[in-house]
Amino acid sequence: MHMKPTLILTAVLLYVFSPICSAKPLKVFILAGQSNMEGHASISTFDYIGKDPLTAPILKEMRNPDGTPRVCDKVWMSYLTGPYDGSANGEGLGKLTVGFGARGDQPTKMSGNIGPEFTFGISMEKELNEPILIIKTAWGGRSLNTEFRPPSAGQYKLPKEIQEVWDQHPQGAHGVPKLEDRKKWQEEKKAASGVFYRMMVDHVKKVLAEPSRVCPEYNPKAGYELAGFVWLQGFNDLVDGQTYPNGNYEEYSRLLSHFIRDVRKDLAAPKMPFVIGVLGVDGEKNVNFRKAMAAPADMPEFKGNVVAVDTAPFWDHDIAAAEPKQGEYNNIVSTAHTLKADGLFNSEWKWENYWKPIGKPLPEERIWHFATVDVTEKKDKLEKYDDRRFRDITLPTGMDDWHKPDFDDSKWTSGRTPIGKGVWDHSGIKLDEFPSPWGKGEFLLMRTTFDVEHLNFDSYRLAVLARQGFRVYLNGQVIHTYIWWQDKPQYGSIVLEKEQINYLKKGKNVLAVYANDQYDLKTPERYAAMDVRIEGITKADQKKLDLALEEVLPLKDREALKGASNGGYHYFGSAKIFAQMGKAFAEANLKMIK
Repeated sequence: MHMKPTLILTAVLLYVFSPICSAKPLKVFILAGQSNMEGHASISTFDYIGKDPLTAPILKEMRNPDGTPRVCDKVWMSYLTGPYDGSANGEGLGKLTVGFGARGDQPTKMSGNIGPEFTFGISMEKELNEPILIIKTAWGGRSLNTEFRPPSAGQYKLPKEIQEVWDQHPQGAHGVPKLEDRKKWQEEKKAASGVFYRMMVDHVKKVLAEPSRVCPEYNPKAGYELAGFVWLQGFNDLVDGQTYPNGNYEEYSRLLSHFIRDVRKDLAAPKMPFVIGVLGVDGEKNVNFRKAMAAPADMPEFKGNVVAVDTAPFWDHDIAAAEPKQGEYNNIVSTAHTLKADGLFNSEWKWENYWKPIGKPLPEERIWHFATVDVTEKKDKLEKYDDRRFRDITLPTGMDDWHKPDFDDSKWTSGRTPIGKGVWDHSGIKLDEFPSPWGKGEFLLMRTTFDVEHLNFDSYRLAVLARQGFRVYLNGQVIHTYIWWQDKPQYGSIVLEKEQINYLKKGKNVLAVYANDQYDLKTPERYAAMDVRIEGITKADQKKLDLALEEVLPLKDREALKGASNGGYHYFGSAKIFAQMGKAFAEANLKMIK
């Protein structure tokens, strides 16, 4: 039986134009590097992008009409990251949107940050109009010369100049290990070499073994295509004078060339387009390093499929100019009171009289009742001295309610603050005489009362002098906990939130503090100082303070700093910079695949 011509033609057309046969391979892009590839740009800096006519169009692509962050319908992410040592890596999955930037210690959870992946994916989706898979791996603080070291680069070797210095100092010196410690150093270096390279490759292979796990629109019959690799790294190598002495970064060029060859080999993609994101921290500076990063793109073997994108042009000079002023400004607003060289209160400090003490008697006249205790339970003890020593301990019987208003502290020691012990000699200021001695115990419990006539201030803060972590209670309720060290010979300023202020009341108030002292890591000496005050500021005084602070950080600079959320080595955590980088990486990649 023969088919009619019309039926035959129809069958052929159905076959030719069937979805299975016309489907394109899924385009897969790999993004890798260290903290700048993680991306520390906070969503809070998005508005700043729109203030520049040159970048405002990018912001429109990043947001929905209602101002919320865009979610890319055709772009899926697999993001492997974790702590610096990679010990707790986690994979984040989902459609591309805000949140695939730096994630700190929660690698599987969406964050409020972006890296270059956001606008990279947006640009790719717009140009390709097809399903896209991005596999991103990034860890902060990792170098190409060690942790990302490619297999074919060989074992790490000290440069000749550095080896000669080591040979001249067998007993060790600053930055030079002793002769007997060098074997251990070499073993540790060898063990660390290539660890993150392997993590990166293993994760990419894991995702590509089952792309549909990440991208539901993956068509197994059409397969996938490794359409690009973007490398954004370099800071740890830039500052590594041991590996690159005298600013000679030729070794980085060699390592990166091996890296390109190795990832192509390991992923069976010999011509995979490769984009080098040339580190642009500090703008046009670091010329030698930037040239070394870009150098592989000019090698004949990589012609046409490796391109270098300089990120220095995206450096924000307005933010860079404002950053130093931000440091001075932050120091002022985070400092309640300063001390003189002899450790006494500095009442002549320029910024001293805007905030006012709350309650009577005045803080300097107030009597505190205090007791000190030591650790008695084995579970509360530290095996060795540790800088982060603040911790809760089991208190002696009858002291569990020590912080509550009705607790009887009449048998405790009494005195004025600062309560302290030992010698705190730091930053040219010496505290060695205290109105009240701390006592022998490591942990301090202290309480005082004060009367409040009115609550007419606009804002309230804690002014805290402390050597270590502490916890503050107001009328039996916790209003602040700090668990790190406080190695500043000045009073910190901690502005209270509305919820915390609610515990402050007219009439009698009870302020209580839990703290501990500090061991000097070089000697077993213990030293500490503790004082806490509650202060307020009126709207009128706040306006005066703001006006005075204009001299330190002008409005123009404050506006620029709205575009920053992190340090300079993270491109200021500026979404404007990361958005431009991601778009540029995508454009460079597209030129190689079209």
